[in-house]
Amino acid sequence: MIVPPAERDADREEAVDMIYQEVMSKGRTSAHIPGLLRHVLGDQRVHLYGALGRTARLLSVRLREAGIAIESGYDRRVLDGVDNSAGFPVKPSAKVRELGNGDILLIAAGSAELVESMREELKGLSGDVLPRTLDGRKLTYLAQNGHCAELTRKGEHEELLTCISYHTKPFRCEYFKRATEDLAAREVPQCVRRDGSDFNSVGYLVSEWCNLRCAQCCEAVPYLNSKEAVSADEVVADLTKLVAAIRFLHRLDIVGGEPFAHRDIARIVREVRGLPGIGYIAVFTNGTVLPSDELCDALVSKRIVVTNSDYSTSLDDNRRTKIVRTVEKLRSRGVKVVQIGDRYWFNLLVFKPNGVLGPDLRRNYSDCFLESCRRLYRGTLYHCAVQAAGIKLGKLPRRNVLDLHRQDDEATSAELEAFEHEEFIESCRSCPLPAGPAEVVAARQLDPEEVRAFAR
Repeated sequence: MIVPPAERDADREEAVDMIYQEVMSKGRTSAHIPGLLRHVLGDQRVHLYGALGRTARLLSVRLREAGIAIESGYDRRVLDGVDNSAGFPVKPSAKVRELGNGDILLIAAGSAELVESMREELKGLSGDVLPRTLDGRKLTYLAQNGHCAELTRKGEHEELLTCISYHTKPFRCEYFKRATEDLAAREVPQCVRRDGSDFNSVGYLVSEWCNLRCAQCCEAVPYLNSKEAVSADEVVADLTKLVAAIRFLHRLDIVGGEPFAHRDIARIVREVRGLPGIGYIAVFTNGTVLPSDELCDALVSKRIVVTNSDYSTSLDDNRRTKIVRTVEKLRSRGVKVVQIGDRYWFNLLVFKPNGVLGPDLRRNYSDCFLESCRRLYRGTLYHCAVQAAGIKLGKLPRRNVLDLHRQDDEATSAELEAFEHEEFIESCRSCPLPAGPAEVVAARQLDPEEVRAFAR
């Protein structure tokens, strides 16, 4: 029997989703992944949308290893002609109208929100009749997970820079956990506990001040109008309390504000990397504050990566020059650096009821990329950056948060386990994610009147 194209596409989506959920729940690869790739893509002419992005680069490599060729790509950064830097021809986005029967377009994005945003983009380009599409986010995760399983069989593990570049929730991956535990043990005596909560990823807000004033900063820093910085002693005390109640903190993000502007950031990095029970450490910076020699020395480690959220396209020449100098200095001193140029920003600071109910709230929370952005600030643990911002601004009720120092380690462990497995949080009722937020210019700088208007 010949399966109609629409039904066949639905079957492919269902097969990918089923094995993706299996891998996400178990944290390790499924034996079905190689066969799945061949089943889903083997008889197709495969194309990538968002072909010049990080996810597309990794996906094309993994597919090539599986014997699946990329015919062509499409990207909105190609304004005219063809870009061959990806190893296959990449055309302007509008050219997707060329695709026909036998073609399948993989939407290469690192989050469900970006997939939905890019689907909307495609509707605008091709009308209501979309090309045959597939969620490349899930395929990338599956293909890379299978690759990491093969590395593990050889006694090797993936480079951390790869782990953090293709998916927003690598800390759930069994291979990522093993790698970060191993790297931490090379620096500090470790004991991965068998008891305690499975909670294993958090971002610590070391300050509420930033030298940029980005209109849609998901931490709402310009609107907090604060110069507060957390002391090194308090950061260490909070993280010590956290790791005492969990098995292992596989991922710690040091965020702000602008961490490089914190007067004690070098000490914070040194003392945090000396704590047992912490694996991969990411330090985020906008790159416009030149790091000291002391900070560079503290950042040199195989388990530390500085992530430069590169907003060059929205900043002036002076700040762009500072970003170049910062990245050059870090690399010259042996610091691992990854630059991420944000192409898609959304207006998340809405804080208005969205009308979403029941199962949709649970699905939204499960798919949300911000669900991996837990925030810890002055002893209080929040589920995501937007929730933390909304509560601190008085726009959201103080619910679904955890006060770390309120109870002993055993009770805190139980609270963290409950926190880890909440199906959704009340602030999800006032959030435009995963679909629906307006796309905005990345890192557009505010003027003072806009800050005053927001406060009103």
